[in-house]
Amino acid sequence: MLVSVNPRWLGLAASVLLATSGFLAGKPVPRDGAWLLGVIVWFVALAMLIRAWWTLRDATDQRGLLVTAALWSVPLLVAPPLGSHDIYAYACQGQLFDAGSDLYEVGPAALPCTWLSDVPELWRETPTPYGPLWIAVEGAAAWLAHGSLPAAVLLLRLAAVLGLVLCVAAVHRLSRGNALLAASPLVLVHVVSGAHNDVVLAGLVLAGFVAARRPGFAAAAASGLAFGLAVAVKVTALGAVPFALLLVFFAGTTRARWTSTLTFGVTIGATYALLAVLTGHGLGFLHALGSTSTMVQWLSIPTGVGMAVGYVLRLLGHPESFATAVAVARAVGLLALAVILLGLWWRTATTLASLKRAAHPGGAPINSGSATGPEPGGSVTTGRDATADRATASSATGGVTGGDAADGVTGGAADGGATGRRAQDVVLTAAGCGMLAAAVLGPVFYAWYAIAGIALLAGTTLTGRLRTVVLVAAAGLPLLTLPDSLGLATKTKVPGAFLDVALVTAAAVHLVRRRRRSAPPPTAHSTQGTPAVSGPATD
Repeated sequence: MLVSVNPRWLGLAASVLLATSGFLAGKPVPRDGAWLLGVIVWFVALAMLIRAWWTLRDATDQRGLLVTAALWSVPLLVAPPLGSHDIYAYACQGQLFDAGSDLYEVGPAALPCTWLSDVPELWRETPTPYGPLWIAVEGAAAWLAHGSLPAAVLLLRLAAVLGLVLCVAAVHRLSRGNALLAASPLVLVHVVSGAHNDVVLAGLVLAGFVAARRPGFAAAAASGLAFGLAVAVKVTALGAVPFALLLVFFAGTTRARWTSTLTFGVTIGATYALLAVLTGHGLGFLHALGSTSTMVQWLSIPTGVGMAVGYVLRLLGHPESFATAVAVARAVGLLALAVILLGLWWRTATTLASLKRAAHPGGAPINSGSATGPEPGGSVTTGRDATADRATASSATGGVTGGDAADGVTGGAADGGATGRRAQDVVLTAAGCGMLAAAVLGPVFYAWYAIAGIALLAGTTLTGRLRTVVLVAAAGLPLLTLPDSLGLATKTKVPGAFLDVALVTAAAVHLVRRRRRSAPPPTAHSTQGTPAVSGPATD
């Protein structure tokens, strides 16, 4: 007879076991009996945590879910970092900054850092790829720690938790739901314990989207400030900027639209420039962006495909072609990413334009480029029939037109023309999918790279298949590493590479079938040159 256990307490027990695994197997050496026990405890604890969290997936009490997330976080705050030791590199980079070193030129070994032995070998000689704001945070943590590594770890975790709190607050403003994700295994392991700066980036990006919904220069400047700070944490935040720009553009009135957009862009640049001057670190991180590309692992889909091709070439007697195959596959992956991002952005822009036209048929134009001529009273037509615009908007937004579409795009005059829920969901979904695509199609993928994309999707009314994908990712990604930061992808290279080939093949087949299903049926023509007569099919 199965005993029913309250998922909150089951998750807390799992969190305590995770913390225990950190004490037993949190160091890569020595790999003795205690380490093996710690690894076993790690997987048992993750299974318990996933079970507890998955049981809560249909809970509607958002406040209760946040209390659960806080409760499950407590044991991990006092345990060694789990799943990654990047936090030790953060601490050493902070020491470098405090010593006046240029973090874009040298790695922690140059000082050398007090805690160098704890830093992963990849980062010991490697300059930092992060922006000036995160460098300043690292420096503050190292300075306040006064040589104590546990203190530095706690301070960096505090920064990550503050980023998580910002995410939760912004998501509440955007969707008033999805608090479940704050308690996910991905957040507990790689944010609360691992303190990855991706969550700080995510919080600032979400704050930027919150501001971008409102019309006016002040809102555009506030959004630009948030995005400028996000880019100053990690340059990958730039992937969300074009989508936020759409919100800024369509939230404004016709007259102020371009000036608001310009304000948004200028503020991003000015914010970054100011931080660069204050910290003495500007764009030097560009040299270090490829530092992790020496890692060849199949969690990056293009890299995995390249590895599979390389393995085949080895069997055919060309082992020297392995690196070339990986490099070519990565280049193709980046090209595919560019096409995906452009497609997402264009589809989002056309959807917002259709919503705007449906909300204001015969009103001011979306932009002057679509105008065909002046209308009486100074307005400009869009060159399309209002009925067609409503149909386009209905198709893009699930069949909502008329008054509902007006609420979805502009929110009405009552709230100052703020961009509404429907358009907001369209933009955030595209931005979140784009960030996730950037993570898996880049040269290297780690579990925490998915945090920003998932956080953006949390700001939407997640439903259906996309919600399932997000929940599975948030639950399963921590399984990819051991508590001592060893990535299991390094031990499963051959099967993982061919799994990527299978995934790409399946995706291609699905797209081809979907295109065939969506293609319009051929038009019937009479062989006698007379119009075809339509009617019910007969046997």
